Amino acid sequence: MRILRARWLFPVATPPIADGAVAVEAGRIIGVGARADVEAAWPDAAGWDLGDTALLPGLVNCHTHLEIGPLPPEASPESFVPWVVRLIEARRATSDTAQARTAEAGVQALLRSGTTAVGEVSTAGQSLLPLLRAGLRGVVYREVLGLAPEAAADRLAGARADTQAMRATADGSLLTIGLSPHSPYALSEELLRGCAGLVARTGVAPAIHAAESPEESEFLTTGEGPILRSLYPAVGCLDPPPRGRARSVVAYLAGLGVLAWRPLLVHAVHVDEADCRTMTRCGVRVAHCPRSNARLSRGVAPVPRLLEHGIPVGLGTDSLASASSLDLWDEMRAALAAHAGRLDPSAALEMGTLGGARALGMADRVGSLEAGKDADLIAVAARGVRAADPVGSLVAEVQGQDVLLSLIAGKIRYNRTEVVACA
Repeated sequence: MRILRARWLFPVATPPIADGAVAVEAGRIIGVGARADVEAAWPDAAGWDLGDTALLPGLVNCHTHLEIGPLPPEASPESFVPWVVRLIEARRATSDTAQARTAEAGVQALLRSGTTAVGEVSTAGQSLLPLLRAGLRGVVYREVLGLAPEAAADRLAGARADTQAMRATADGSLLTIGLSPHSPYALSEELLRGCAGLVARTGVAPAIHAAESPEESEFLTTGEGPILRSLYPAVGCLDPPPRGRARSVVAYLAGLGVLAWRPLLVHAVHVDEADCRTMTRCGVRVAHCPRSNARLSRGVAPVPRLLEHGIPVGLGTDSLASASSLDLWDEMRAALAAHAGRLDPSAALEMGTLGGARALGMADRVGSLEAGKDADLIAVAARGVRAADPVGSLVAEVQGQDVLLSLIAGKIRYNRTEVVACA
């Protein structure tokens, strides 16, 4: 048993505590509070004084693509469909070995900036092993794409085999395996329905990019636009499969039964009040990626409205092809800037911790410092934390480089200078 002491404690579910402490035993949190109270409750516990630091839950980055690296500046347009075309071209030119190196670097970047749990979408399968070696917690979603209805059965069989293999590889770790049909425009309706059946049979966690761009909304409501004219020809789809239309992207997914899976909806930018009611009724969750949304002119997700409806919202950095870093501190500040006057720093911090845990279905174990939860926590330099506004100053001042220590299930995974390999 050990008591970790710090100048500030940010439990997230409760207000900050000056001169706080966390008692940890066998990888679980057994006590949280003022230092004097925790030490009085366990007088014989070993102490670990972390000095001028702040202790808080490990960050939860609920949407990443670790296998995708930055696009060259000259090949990085700022609108959605041209960006997708460039990304597809870049991925075709990238070897599996290069993707594996990118994923490995991404995993270390997550740990070094305080992320301890992640929702990772893997297309090439290269990110699973680095995440396992690093001992991170999270969900690794096997991505599914396919526009040809006649190929749906084969695509589904491949997804089923891959998820089974990934589950076997991840067995006994803190990672679970999920399924991510990429988006409603990137799969035939036959394949989308097949994915629904696979989710129902296997119980894997589902995620889908949805309501991400105006172009997506235009395509699924009218059947026209740049997705039809530019994106489909770029991927060799010259005879697009028949597809129904709906009032909105959310309505389209609901009509296909996709929302019955209770999926994680990635982006959810272009949703209205009726969509929010549908999302609430279906029990979906949302991954909010404000920097990616801003870069590709997708708009601003109505996060305050989503939260008012009780929809769990977490933060995701998306890939390095659409965001400049995998640092969730940057994402918190971007969320505050995008929703200036409507979100406060406490809401941003919660979305980066407990909200992300809710979005990934693991809030019963992580996301806040509470007795009974797993000891996923980080220590950051507290020099910028001010007593007059502890949460506001923490979110405003802390950078990824200020992370000094990361524990996952009570084990040290990062100690400032090196990532500790998973035993």
